[in-house]
Amino acid sequence: MVRPANFHTHLVDQLGRLIVSGQIGVDGTLPREDELVARFVVSRTVIREATKTLQALGLITTGPRVGSRIQPLSSWRLLDPLVMDWITDADMASGLERDLLELRGMIEPAAASFAAERGSDAQIAAITTALETMVSAPSKAEHEAADFRFHEAILEASGNILLLQLKPILHAVLKASFRLSMHDHERALASIAIHRRVADAIAARQPAEARARMVDLLQVAQEDIHQGPPRLVPAGRSRPTTKKTQETPDARNRRKMDPART
Repeated sequence: MVRPANFHTHLVDQLGRLIVSGQIGVDGTLPREDELVARFVVSRTVIREATKTLQALGLITTGPRVGSRIQPLSSWRLLDPLVMDWITDADMASGLERDLLELRGMIEPAAASFAAERGSDAQIAAITTALETMVSAPSKAEHEAADFRFHEAILEASGNILLLQLKPILHAVLKASFRLSMHDHERALASIAIHRRVADAIAARQPAEARARMVDLLQVAQEDIHQGPPRLVPAGRSRPTTKKTQETPDARNRRKMDPART
């Protein structure tokens, strides 16, 4: 049961997820206000406030006599953690694969270098602790949580207050990146060695080495993404040599919303 005080937040989240996944607005418009009132059993005021928030996030635009129209993907505030979370959970992150890796490539190697140069002993210890938590994590989910903490601890140790402000954005970007690359617990465990090289370089106060090892880590992530999840082949069958590419509903919806992404 959603409490009245949370109606707005809950409705924004529900509408955002429905828009991003293509479950509503596939014709380019948001359902009319009275339809939304009936569907979500909230007041018109709550509906209007939620649409204002979605407009601020770039998902929709409103105007007299045209209602609320869905905006193309390029208009969305993609670096907003809420929007990135919706994109990740709707399995749309693959359309942003290159952009996600490029953004990480601009932020994380520099943060690792700064952490080696400026991080306090306590901050570097936090990086090591996160790494050891990754090593002992019994499940993929717990490994992922520790991996998040590892990268956040490096930002914290960078000593750059502006980089520190990127923590919510980096968390959302990492979630999308992990969804694409960390397909199983075994593969996640295999990434520990390169994480350790990053941590060791930071602990040794070697900025250039820390930067280089973080670049290596991102390269491993890219390779995992390109490799894709393991495919199961039924007994007695060989892997097909060719595969017809079929457009998924999410990809089709993205193309409709943003003709530039074809």
